[in-house]
Amino acid sequence: MINSLPFRRGALMCGTALAGALALALAVPMAPAQAQSTQTLRLEINNLQQRLQTLEAQQAETQRAQQAATVQAADAQRTAQAADLKGSFPGSIRIPGTNTSVRLYGFVRLTGTYDFEGRNRAPFQNSNAVPLTRGPAARQGGDFALSARYSRLGFETRTDSAWGPVRSVVEMDFGGAQSTASTTSQNSWIPRLRHAYVEAGGFLAGQTTTLFGDTLALDMIDFGTFVGLGGPRQAQVRYTAPLGDDVTWAFSLENPYSDYTYNGGGVLPDSETTPAVAVNRFPDLVTSFRVPGSWGNVAVQGVLRRIDFNNEAPAVASQRFSDETWGYGLALNGVLNTFGKDRLLARVAYGEGVGRYIDNMGTGAASNVGLAGVTDPSLETNKVTTAMIGYQHFWADNLRSTVAGGFARITYPSFARQFAAGTQNNQNRDMTQGIANIIWTPFQNLDLGLEYNVGTRQLLEPSTEGATRGFGQRVTALVKYNF
Repeated sequence: MINSLPFRRGALMCGTALAGALALALAVPMAPAQAQSTQTLRLEINNLQQRLQTLEAQQAETQRAQQAATVQAADAQRTAQAADLKGSFPGSIRIPGTNTSVRLYGFVRLTGTYDFEGRNRAPFQNSNAVPLTRGPAARQGGDFALSARYSRLGFETRTDSAWGPVRSVVEMDFGGAQSTASTTSQNSWIPRLRHAYVEAGGFLAGQTTTLFGDTLALDMIDFGTFVGLGGPRQAQVRYTAPLGDDVTWAFSLENPYSDYTYNGGGVLPDSETTPAVAVNRFPDLVTSFRVPGSWGNVAVQGVLRRIDFNNEAPAVASQRFSDETWGYGLALNGVLNTFGKDRLLARVAYGEGVGRYIDNMGTGAASNVGLAGVTDPSLETNKVTTAMIGYQHFWADNLRSTVAGGFARITYPSFARQFAAGTQNNQNRDMTQGIANIIWTPFQNLDLGLEYNVGTRQLLEPSTEGATRGFGQRVTALVKYNF
C-alpha cells in the first residue's frame, strides 16, 4: 500500500525542479544541441507527469478498495451479530451468551359493555350468574362499563438441551380477585397468573389448562366461558404420547378441588365454611385423545376425581362426620373445516361431580348435612349434561363472524330442593347461551369487534325473592392489539 503523503511531497519536489530547469533553458539562447536537450527534457517531464497521474489514480483506487473493505467488514459484523441474536423459533431472540431464546407476547384489550336487563358489574357474562328476573339487579336496569382489565402479557422460552428443546411459558393478566372495587382506586387491577409451566420430551409440569378443557378455540369477544365449554387452568403433571400423524394421547395428574353445596351454601377447600370442611385426598386423573388433520380435529376426553369432606375436628364425637364420593366426566370435541377458512364447532359432555370442569357450573356434589332429621351426613354427585354448536364464517380475509348456541342441564340429589332460598340463588337447573359477533382486522394484529351475548338460567327452586329464572343480554365492543 502506498503512503499518499510522502508520495505527493516527492512528486511536488520533482515537479518544482523540472519547472525550474525548463524556465532556465528557455531564458538562455539555445544552440541546436541545446534545443535537442530541451526537447528531451520536455519529454521526460511529460513522462514523469503521466507516471504521477497513474500513481495518483492507483492511490485513489486503493483508498476506494479500503473503504469498500471497511464497509463490508462492518456489514459482516452486523450480520454476525444479528445471526447471533436470532432466536430458535418465530418472533424470538437469543439471550447473548446462552442457548436460550425468548419472546414476549400478549395483547392490549379494551372492551365496552352494556347490559340491557339487570345491572351486571361483572367484566364478563356467564349464564350461570346472569341477574335473576326478580331481584335487586333486575330492578336497577342496565349498566355500562369500559375496561382494559383483561389485557395479557406472556413470556415463552426455548432452550436446547441434551433431552431436546425445553419450553417454558409464564402468562398473566389483571383479572385477579379484588378485595374492594378497583375503579375507586385508579383502576389498579390485581395481576393474575394464567399459565406457568415447563415442558420437554412430552412431559409437562406446572399450571395450564386442564386436559378436559375444550379444544375448539371459539372466537368469542366476551371474556367469560361459553356454556358447555371451558375448563379450569390448574397445576398438573402431564405426559403426551405421540402416536404418529400428529395423533396424541395425553395423561395428567391434576390439582384436586373438592367442592360441594349444602343448606348453607357452597363449600370449597379454601373456604372457612362450617360445620363441613372440604378436603383433597387424591389428584384428579385426566386424559385426552386428539386426532388433528387438514379437515379439522376431534378430541375425546375423560376425567376421574374424588370429592371429600371431613369434619373430624370437633371434640364431641357425635358432631364428627366425613364422607367421599367419586365423580367422572366424558367429552367429545370437534372442529370441521368447511368452505375456505370457515369452521363448524361442536362439543357434547356428560359427567357426575364435574361441574367445575364444564363452564364453572356450580359445585360437583351436594350434601344433606344440616338438614332436618339427618344424623349421618353424606355426599352425592351432581350430574351435568351439555351440548354446544357454533359456526365461524369469513366474509373476507380480514372480516369474520361467529354464531354459537349452548345448553346445559344439572341434575341434583332430591334433598337439594330443601336447601335455603339463599342457596337456591346459585342452584341452576338449566342454562342456555347464544352469541353472534363480527370482528374486523383492518391491519395485522388489530381487531375491532362487536358482539351480542344472551344467557338464561332456570333455578332448581325459587330464590330469596321468589325468582325462578335469570336473563341477561349484553353487547360488547372490542379494541384489541396483539403483539
